[in-house]
Amino acid sequence: MRLTVSTHSFEVLNLDGTLAIAKSMGFKGVDIAGFHNRGKCSYEPDQVAAAPQKFADDLKRHLEKYELEAVDYYPQFGSSPDERSINDPDPTVRQKTFDAMRGNAQFCKLAGVPGITVLPGVDHPGRSLEQNLKLAGEGMKRWVDVCGEAGIMLRFEPHMGSVAQTPETALALIEMAPGALVTLDYSHFVLQYIPVERIHKLIPHTGHVHVRPARPGKLQTRYIENTIDWADVIRRLKDSGYKYCVSIEYIYSDWFDLNQCDTLAETLITKAALDPYISV
Repeated sequence: MRLTVSTHSFEVLNLDGTLAIAKSMGFKGVDIAGFHNRGKCSYEPDQVAAAPQKFADDLKRHLEKYELEAVDYYPQFGSSPDERSINDPDPTVRQKTFDAMRGNAQFCKLAGVPGITVLPGVDHPGRSLEQNLKLAGEGMKRWVDVCGEAGIMLRFEPHMGSVAQTPETALALIEMAPGALVTLDYSHFVLQYIPVERIHKLIPHTGHVHVRPARPGKLQTRYIENTIDWADVIRRLKDSGYKYCVSIEYIYSDWFDLNQCDTLAETLITKAALDPYISV
């Protein structure tokens, strides 16, 4: 287990700039973003799907320049979670996104990225949560299979507004898609005043972790305002045999007022706070 950083924390810069920052901070591993129409450092996932070798070669050149390793790739195919979601009501849209996932999985294989984080699907209006969750489970199972063919781990991130916005619905989705793991971000649950004891139940099913300081009612805070006991979380991860990465992920966005923190300064402050418990 080691401490890494998400390059999209600094997405006002291009990929080269974000990697330079990660290197200068002392990190050795980074998350790579593939967010559609967002951030200067992101790859466009449909372009990646169409030319996986080209983009894998590009990423490897960037990583070699800064002696960094990519530990996760996070493609998002729409401008918002409900656009081109894994459980889109339109089967044509679902198939289009599935085909793109195949190309993005190949990109990871060619670039040596061990895992992909995806969104779990949203609770679409006009349908029950059970219907939306079932469709997400069917899609996640297909995505697990296509990633498995490429030797890539598939992780999904439970988040507000998704079919997996509570630990219990996240566990239900895991049961529907054997082989899927979670990218665990406590902040999405803490925002909702969900007790950490319920969140801890996801640790045995976790394949990646996002560290975002937060407090009840607030998705992202300065580290000094954080109420999550990260030392305890790291201890629990170690006790469970967790062997993957813990990635600091500050975001600058107007979504849930995520634009109220200095992502550069807070990343360094958070890293310093976690250094006694986990190494890079």
